[in-house]
Amino acid sequence: MKDDEPFVPNGPVVADDETLFRCLTFYKWYNHAEKRVSSAAFSFPRFSVEIASISGSAAATLAPFLAGTGLASIHCGFAKSLGCDPRQEKDEIRPDNEAHAHVYMPAGDKRKSAAKKLAESCEIVVIPNLAEPD
Repeated sequence: MKDDEPFVPNGPVVADDETLFRCLTFYKWYNHAEKRVSSAAFSFPRFSVEIASISGSAAATLAPFLAGTGLASIHCGFAKSLGCDPRQEKDEIRPDNEAHAHVYMPAGDKRKSAAKKLAESCEIVVIPNLAEPD
């Protein structure tokens, strides 16, 4: 895929009643002073999540990641109400990961608003403990 080509959803739509886990792998994705997830964690045209009911647990979702990685949960139905399109799709890094999904964000100006609302609504499952970059 070229950098200027949009992502095209190709997997089955994730059910409204599912919980989605978003790993917090970068320091800037969590505001430590305010103890909240930053909208930066959701600001991409497409981002990876795991479907909690398939993953089985927060620990299972976090297992492949570096120590200190945090975890947030978002309600799939709420994400859809913001114009997001969650799809169960292959994980390019771990193709055997059946819990993997992508959330396709709305285009244009709606993406920033949706990212902010996802950050405000998500629940922190595991607080990240990542070192601040130099």
